[in-house]
Amino acid sequence: MAAVAVPGAARADSNCGTSGGHTICVVAPVGGLSGDSGVTVTNSPNAGVVIATWIPSGGTPTQLIESYAPSSTTHDYSFVWPTEKYLDSDGTLRLQWGSTGSTAVDVSVTLSNGNASDFQHSPDDWANYLPGAWTQPNDPTILAVGDGPSNEVTSNAVADRIAQVDPPLFLFLGDVYETGTFTEFLNHYGVSALDAPGAGTLWGATADVTQPTVGNHENASTPAFIDYWHQRPLFTKFTFGGVLFLDMDTNISLKSTSKQYKFVQSALTDPAAPPCVVTFWHKPAAKNNTQTIFSLQQAWALLANNGADLLLNGNQHHMVEFKPLDADFVAGTQQAHLVELVDGTGGHKLAGVANTPPGARIAWSKGKMAGYLALTLVGAAEGGQATAIRWDFEDLNGNSLRSGSVTC
Repeated sequence: MAAVAVPGAARADSNCGTSGGHTICVVAPVGGLSGDSGVTVTNSPNAGVVIATWIPSGGTPTQLIESYAPSSTTHDYSFVWPTEKYLDSDGTLRLQWGSTGSTAVDVSVTLSNGNASDFQHSPDDWANYLPGAWTQPNDPTILAVGDGPSNEVTSNAVADRIAQVDPPLFLFLGDVYETGTFTEFLNHYGVSALDAPGAGTLWGATADVTQPTVGNHENASTPAFIDYWHQRPLFTKFTFGGVLFLDMDTNISLKSTSKQYKFVQSALTDPAAPPCVVTFWHKPAAKNNTQTIFSLQQAWALLANNGADLLLNGNQHHMVEFKPLDADFVAGTQQAHLVELVDGTGGHKLAGVANTPPGARIAWSKGKMAGYLALTLVGAAEGGQATAIRWDFEDLNGNSLRSGSVTC
């Protein structure tokens, strides 16, 4: 799957300098930059983190992109700058190696898109991309994973595998690195199939079947998240295969007085709600065998006490299957039913499981391996309503590492 192509430029401004002991060279088009503009960046030695920042004249510096490794396409640190997502201005494009505290390598640029007071927004048609009815003769299998998009080799391999499987629905569990900016969405998540049908790249190749939840890394850049997903709200619900899916935002309150809590409460207590309920949000409510996130305890109890079956999370860069738990996060009780599945193995900084071994709450865990969750909606064939959900944690070859199921 191709990464974002860097457009050519006839005339350019360039500069080379030393930053963090590396030689950084940057070449940017001169004149008024408009639309998606290619910026050529080389880094010698060709390794480590390179950060690009836009400093508009008289304005506030805005980090554009943090690149962790050379692009697999250009073999350097070049990127495409979606200048239409930024206000017009003269200013400085700054490159630094390692951190924003390193010596800067600057070039002067001008953005000229007619954006005097606002950036150019995507269409407000996100609802057109909610999943449709499933009428195939087999039970549908959907995929889920988070914590990947970074334009690194492993992250891109996960994106390729998801596109190869071609699921009818993909749940992205959050985190576009480093801070989910407009530029990082384009270069790390990829060109979106919502904007370029049949021509999406990286994770964006499956954007037209994706339902995303916002991660903590995108928290400072929610306008970019909303815009990339065509004005999608930060929390919503939908049904597929006769399953109710609740997509919530753990960056904002889920306590009992919050709008999100009341939204979930209304959905769960609706007499028309189907028997199977899958909630997905970024941060795990139960972190390990002994710790929970306090701000999510009330929402967890709401789910557990009202028949929710699965809670899917990313955030932790490994795979974890929790035991069925009750509203107090206790396994083995008569009320214990809700299963939390964590899969943050989308390819960025894969982690071990020293802090999440099998124990009082955890049934299984696997670290240092990229992969994804595959969920089969049992009973949803030919327009039916799922009555159970089977899951498989899979590696990038499609091998099942761990499987389980829940009856709704």
